[in-house]
Amino acid sequence: MNGTQPDHLHQLRVELSRLGGVDVDHLMHPIPHIEDWTVGAVVGHTGWLARYGAAALASSPDNPPSRSAVPEPPAGPEVLEWFDEAQRELIDVVEQTDPQRMTPTFTGPQPASWWCRRLAHEASMHRWDAYAASGSPEPIDARLAQDGIDEVFEVFVPNRLNFEVLAGAGETMHLHATDIDDGEWMITYGPDAIEWHHGHDKGDVAARGPVADLLLMLWGRLPPSRLELYGDSRLLDRWQAAATF
Repeated sequence: MNGTQPDHLHQLRVELSRLGGVDVDHLMHPIPHIEDWTVGAVVGHTGWLARYGAAALASSPDNPPSRSAVPEPPAGPEVLEWFDEAQRELIDVVEQTDPQRMTPTFTGPQPASWWCRRLAHEASMHRWDAYAASGSPEPIDARLAQDGIDEVFEVFVPNRLNFEVLAGAGETMHLHATDIDDGEWMITYGPDAIEWHHGHDKGDVAARGPVADLLLMLWGRLPPSRLELYGDSRLLDRWQAAATF
């Protein structure tokens, strides 16, 4: 990525702590932008991912952990204590693991630092989800959000994007972050791949706004209309329909 690389371990600690600090009285609040999810479900889901990530970090690439071996979160207020145990376990494992040690991931073997980055983004997104249920959440850190946009194109597009729904035929999307100096992306939709790079150019659609809002739009958390748009905004609707990661 361009600019200063975020400290993923620091952000992982910060965002897990914020998520674990949700008000117990808010656990049953619905998440407005995720159907059938509550704050408690988000806390449980993120705690489960923390436990799975810790297990993956302790595993070799040829012996990945079984998803069924990771316990499901409890219902009710007990999920907060369960989550706290999960975040402490994950941080301990991350701190004790060589960042270059190869580990299993859904993209194939990757250095342990892959998990620290992935889970920092997971925690920040779900912290935002949880606090969005009861008001205006604090924005995701700008440098973490910038790196999160890179991660969408590096990790999720090749592995999770529904190219049949995207129906790309050379259309271009320009993302322009208004709150950082080096936050521009050019993306070209293809039938079975996406080309992207950092830089400025005219796209068939352009979206401008804070970098965290651009990331939230790519993840379907905010509608494109929350951004400053130019050109064919239907291309952003197509993106969100295809990017059900």
